[in-house]
Amino acid sequence: MDYQKTDKELLIEKYGLKHEDHAWYSEKENSHKHLIFKDTFFERTDIIGLLFRINKLCMAKVKYFRKNIEKYEPLKYDYKKGFLAVPLWDADFLRHRASGFILDFRYLQTITVYNDFVVLCKELESFESIKKSEKF
Repeated sequence: MDYQKTDKELLIEKYGLKHEDHAWYSEKENSHKHLIFKDTFFERTDIIGLLFRINKLCMAKVKYFRKNIEKYEPLKYDYKKGFLAVPLWDADFLRHRASGFILDFRYLQTITVYNDFVVLCKELESFESIKKSEKF
């Protein structure tokens, strides 16, 4: 029987994280090693928590996307094929299903004021109510 890697293991592999002293580190060429998360966090949290920690996104964003992830399609970009649907662990982008807007994790990092994030969420949610009214 073949061993299937978990989403968490695949995420660790994708980002090339190194395990040392009960913690996971990023160690890229030409940069200092830095702590991403400890084993206890890795074991207790879900894939959204890990993915958002790696991408340096705040807890408000983690909470929002945990609650609303079904409203988004995880994507990555291939320069020949364009945007491709992928499992959440492999995502670099999230497409809001109702609006079609694509959110880049790097863009989400630039939102540092909580109220600015709330405004974005409300704008996206406004498309959801439009979609619902179109069904009736």
